[in-house]
Amino acid sequence: MSPSPTRAPRVTESVGFRLSRLARALRAQWRDQLADLGVEPPEAAALRVVAAQPGAALRQLARILASDPMSTKRCVDALEARGLVASTRQGEGRPRALRVTAAGAVLVGEIERRAADREGSVVAALGPAATAQLRAALDQLEASLVPPTKG
Repeated sequence: MSPSPTRAPRVTESVGFRLSRLARALRAQWRDQLADLGVEPPEAAALRVVAAQPGAALRQLARILASDPMSTKRCVDALEARGLVASTRQGEGRPRALRVTAAGAVLVGEIERRAADREGSVVAALGPAATAQLRAALDQLEASLVPPTKG
């Protein structure tokens, strides 16, 4: 009996499996690239967002990072304990406003440099046209699979 021309892909050939495998590899490489700075990828992401959006509240940061608020709070608390992020209350019952400290800004500068190098290596591997196509495909997938964030 000959195989059906519409056979389902083997698990290792499926798009979901390959995206997952690639995401794991990218996370592991990014963790290695940040190791000497003493930050984990979620901390680096939080620092970058807070630097780009000073005054952001925890819930806003969690939405941007697509993380749950408690994980984001633990991450921010750890960064604050290390003197990389500071928070202030804007009044009774108001959320904490976050900002990077001077030490945090220096670290963000180095993280941004490494992130740009990393992005450059992706563009070098794929070329500009394929990178643009990949971004467009990822945008399309996210639009269809990721629920929109509120507020």
